[in-house]
Amino acid sequence: MCDLLGLSFNTPITAKISLDIFQKRGEENPDGWGLAFYHNNRLQIIKEAQSAVDSGLYDFMERYTHSKTIISHVRRSTRGIPSYLNTHPFYRRLSLGSENHEFAFAHNGTLTQLEKVKLDRFTPVGETDSEHAFCHLLDIISKRGNTEWSESDFAFIENHLRDINDGKNTLNAIFSDGVHLFCYSDENDHNNGLRFAKQSAPFGTVELVSHDDRIGSVDLSSDPTETPNQSGYIISTRILTEGNWTESHEGELIVFREGEIVHPISRV
Repeated sequence: MCDLLGLSFNTPITAKISLDIFQKRGEENPDGWGLAFYHNNRLQIIKEAQSAVDSGLYDFMERYTHSKTIISHVRRSTRGIPSYLNTHPFYRRLSLGSENHEFAFAHNGTLTQLEKVKLDRFTPVGETDSEHAFCHLLDIISKRGNTEWSESDFAFIENHLRDINDGKNTLNAIFSDGVHLFCYSDENDHNNGLRFAKQSAPFGTVELVSHDDRIGSVDLSSDPTETPNQSGYIISTRILTEGNWTESHEGELIVFREGEIVHPISRV
C-alpha cells in the first residue's frame, strides 16, 4: 500500500519531521521512494527504486530539502516492476501561454480501467498506471490552457479526477505545478484517503505517531529554517504526529498555496 506526503508552507521549510517518520513507511512499501520539491522556482526530483529504510540518500535529502512545496512517495508496486522510471513522483514540463510549468505527480491506488484514462499529447516513459493517469491529467490541463487558476478551474479538475476515480479505479493523488499543491482523496476512501494538519511556529517538540501509536519525539526548537510567522499544512495518507488532523471528504480536491487552502471555499 503506497503512502503519500505533501507539504505546503508560507516560507521554505525543511521536511525532517515529516520525512523522518515517513521513511519508516518504506518497510511496508519497499519498491521505491521519491521526493519532489521546488528550489528557486525549479523542480528537483530525487528517487530510488529501493526502500527508503536505511537509504543514505534519503537521510541526506531530509537535511538538504528546503522548500515551500514538497511531495514524497513510498511505493509498493501493483503495476510495473521496481525501477527508476516507475518510481514516483513523476515529472513533466507543460507550456501554458508564454510560461513553462514544471509538474510533479504521485499516486496511491490502482487504475484497472485505463479505457477511462485516454492519452493524447503526453505519454508515459515507464509502465505504471500512475504515470498514465498523470499524462492524461496533463492533457486535460493543457487543453484548458490555465495561466491563472480560478475556483471554477479547481472545480473542473476535481470533477475530472472523480471521473478517473469512477468504477474500479482507486485514486489518491498529490501533485503540484510549483505554485499550488493539489491533494485529491479517493471517492471510496481507498487506503483511508488523505488527511491534513495545520502547523505553525514555534514548533518546539513534536510527538511522532505511527499506526496511532506514539513512537517518540523530535525537538525542532533549534531548526535554523524556522521563522516567527512560519505556517502551513502537512498532508498524508496516514497521521504522522499527535495533534488535530482533518480528514478529507471522499472525492474531494483540496488545493494549497504557500501554506493556505485556496480550494474549496468551504475549507478556507
